[in-house]
Amino acid sequence: MTERLRLIAALRHTIEATLRPLLAGDRAVALVDFPNHGNVGDSAIWLGELACLRALGVQRLRYASDLLTHDREQLARRIGHGTILLHGGGNLGDLWPLHERLREEVIAAFPDNPIIQLPQTIHFRDRSALARARAVFNRHPHLTLLLRERRSLEIAGNEFRGRQLLCPDMALYLGPLGRPVRATRPLVRLLRTDREAAIAARPSLPSPYLLPAPDAGVDWLRERPTVLAVINRWLSRPGPLRRALRGAVSATFEPLARQRLARGCRLLSSAHTVVTDRLHGHILCLLLGIPHVLLENSYGKLAAFTETWTAACGLARWAGSPAEALALAARPAPGPDQQARGVPCA
Repeated sequence: MTERLRLIAALRHTIEATLRPLLAGDRAVALVDFPNHGNVGDSAIWLGELACLRALGVQRLRYASDLLTHDREQLARRIGHGTILLHGGGNLGDLWPLHERLREEVIAAFPDNPIIQLPQTIHFRDRSALARARAVFNRHPHLTLLLRERRSLEIAGNEFRGRQLLCPDMALYLGPLGRPVRATRPLVRLLRTDREAAIAARPSLPSPYLLPAPDAGVDWLRERPTVLAVINRWLSRPGPLRRALRGAVSATFEPLARQRLARGCRLLSSAHTVVTDRLHGHILCLLLGIPHVLLENSYGKLAAFTETWTAACGLARWAGSPAEALALAARPAPGPDQQARGVPCA
């Protein structure tokens, strides 16, 4: 077994070992905040969550919802005294307020249910937003926070009460993935175009889209409409029938996530090397076995994660700027046991 496969297996074992005692045989499980948007990484997380739950014996969710279709009364009726899971990712904070608002709403509304926040990164810019979250979290007697890197675990320990555990990102539970297409171009630059792009935090950097490269920079937020996505939107329309159709809506979640993951894997696999500032660009390249060069996002999320979990992998190198990333991408990647520039490999 290669170092890459050993690392992936170890991370999957850590995820399962962390979640197993928390569920403790509970088969009444809800999963809230399906990522119903084009971001491939969030879909990979959702699918990893489902795969892990099935490995733990939870074959069917009692309830699942996204931002648009969440229904407090239906969740209460379906879950009973069971466990509520909150979707993992990188939105515990005030950068993505709609998801944080839903998280706080569910935690406040269900004080008697065990609630598990699946692995998240914490990032608050506004102390008042942090204080509001602290008040909500600390009132819940059965809340468990899973944090996907040590920095977030330290923040949680300083700010929140209750149980807090370190756990890798749930997308890693997908395990090794086969490349769906052959590499036909030397480079893909998967670069953020949202509020986490490093260019927003460091405006003195030249835009990565102005740098010469064999291929233009792309992001994976936008997607072409599929029949399934159109059906999902139609079923999710506001109106008196939406509650009755909620089960049909949630039935589209997993196949939608699989479509989005497949799109992302095709994009990454189409190149011999990837340059990215997306955490799940890194995670999926690890699962697919693709050499890649990392740039940091706006607040240090990638370094915090790689230093916690993936320093043993030699598939990636770090760059301090888009220009350096392109230069590194043009060179052969280091061997699986090497480290680049003294920085943890990812």
